[in-house]
Amino acid sequence: MNTLKFTMLKGTTLKTEILAGMTTFLTMVYIAFVNPSILHDAGMDQGAVFTATCLVTAFACALTGLMANTPIGVAPGMALNIYFSYSVVQGMGIDWQHALAMVFISGLLFLLVTLTGLRRLLIEAIPYNLQIAILIGISLLIALISLQANQIVIDDPHSLMRLGNLNHPEVGLFFLGFVMILILDYYRIPGAIIIGILSIAVLSLMTGLTSWQGLIALPPSLEPTFLKLDFSGLTSVTALKAIFTFFLIAIFDATGTLIGLLNPTVFKQEQNYPKRLSYSLTADAAASTLAGLLGSASTSPYIESATGIEAGGRTGITALVIAVGFILMLFFFPLAKMIPSFAVGPALLYVACCMMKHLTDMKLPDISETAPCMLTIMMIPFTGSIANGIGGGIILYSVLKLVTRQQQSPLVIALSLIFVVFFVIS
Repeated sequence: MNTLKFTMLKGTTLKTEILAGMTTFLTMVYIAFVNPSILHDAGMDQGAVFTATCLVTAFACALTGLMANTPIGVAPGMALNIYFSYSVVQGMGIDWQHALAMVFISGLLFLLVTLTGLRRLLIEAIPYNLQIAILIGISLLIALISLQANQIVIDDPHSLMRLGNLNHPEVGLFFLGFVMILILDYYRIPGAIIIGILSIAVLSLMTGLTSWQGLIALPPSLEPTFLKLDFSGLTSVTALKAIFTFFLIAIFDATGTLIGLLNPTVFKQEQNYPKRLSYSLTADAAASTLAGLLGSASTSPYIESATGIEAGGRTGITALVIAVGFILMLFFFPLAKMIPSFAVGPALLYVACCMMKHLTDMKLPDISETAPCMLTIMMIPFTGSIANGIGGGIILYSVLKLVTRQQQSPLVIALSLIFVVFFVIS
């Protein structure tokens, strides 16, 4: 394996790297509770997914640290597990075994385009405004799922949706957890999400809404999800559309997050910056293929890694510390079982708020840019499908640029034609 020389950078020490790793671990450990909860809604065994989540995250972080020498935490992505459970399984009616096969295939595609350099062509071809619109649309979908799962927003035959009954203690705890996370985040307290989740879990125990399950135990068996991939029927239009969407979300999310995290002057000035970025993407793609095999959604670099970088993390030692943290988490499944949905929901709503920050990055000079972005943002939450939003936005963008005789990448035209076929046939 071609790896970067593992070196300590100027201005950092082993102690600093370890503390940075612990800081990042505390800010992203919530995924060990949230990912099993989300994939359980797809019919998957919660214990097996918990084990898969910890193992995949540990593998991804260790590979990132050793191969890319970057202080980045990598774990199952929030946008990807939401798409897995609520769009593919519940929305399209595809069982989770087929969905795992899609995760595996999309991971292989991601690995292929990263190793061959096609990733750069694809990222440069998709208009930046549309990439941001996709993130905003996903954030709205995550927020909607969070509110619906806790009966704060419910279906209504007359007006699509309406406000649910707020006179339940669970709803009060939901909003208390959300406000708590926001306040902790505002004051830059590390681990805001996990503190919020655990605080609401404790309050739910004290009020009798949940029961004590224990704290430490041997890790749950992987058997219910391990190698349970089903590749039959994946040549259908619906399946191909889902695989393509898994791939697009993974590549946009990973590339955008890594560039944002590794862009600071301390990283950009290094000679090995391009290699560190490329190897980080390769590690993420490899972890996504493993996720499909073990029983989890695709992985993605976590923006929470910024907390570790701010704490002084500069090398892969930070990522290795995160990996060790998730190995230790394997023994805390009883704690995960005690986390109710109204403790997880605030974390999802907070993540949606964080993704919404990208809205200020959009530059919309005319209607040919504004309309495709608006369509993308609306279609993702309103249709409950990330694929529909991406496809609708790309098609409208291509048509408007063609009619107004503005320049666009041939790859965008090709993608729009592919999505036209998907929409017509499906």
